[in-house]
Amino acid sequence: MTEIHYEVREKDLIAFNEHLLANSERIQKTIRRHQATIPGVIALIALLLFFYFKDIPSAVYTILIAMGWGLGVPFYLRWNMRKQVRQMYTEEEKTCILGQYTLKAEKNNLVEISANGEEKLPWKKVLRIEVEKKYVFVYVSLDAALIIPRDTLTKDSNLHEFVKTADERIEQAD
Repeated sequence: MTEIHYEVREKDLIAFNEHLLANSERIQKTIRRHQATIPGVIALIALLLFFYFKDIPSAVYTILIAMGWGLGVPFYLRWNMRKQVRQMYTEEEKTCILGQYTLKAEKNNLVEISANGEEKLPWKKVLRIEVEKKYVFVYVSLDAALIIPRDTLTKDSNLHEFVKTADERIEQAD
């Protein structure tokens, strides 16, 4: 039986929601539009001002606006998304989600032990495991996962062995 111990913080919850949104085609399309399309249209207006009207100062200001838009709006969108994620969870939900966890990979179940008690999840209900640079996400539905931050793992936890064991159990359950 493989076991890991870790802590989930609010920033980890926000990172998971950012991960979901980063993989969302609709959100990526919006960001691309604000990074390239809209600044491109503004740059065309600047070219029109420069070549047709010979108004160099206005063209320069317009190009600066295009560059500011292309660089600034994606940062604003990310900031706004983080703010919405923080507001999405009530304090009660945060206290249930955040805190110390222990995950055990048993033969038939994934066992999660937290301050709320012990919960057994059959391997058939675990969809997949995604390993990222700073996190491991154990998906239990399309938009819900157990968040395992690498930097809060205890020294006695072997994440590599846990992921390997969990992957084997998920494959066997299918």
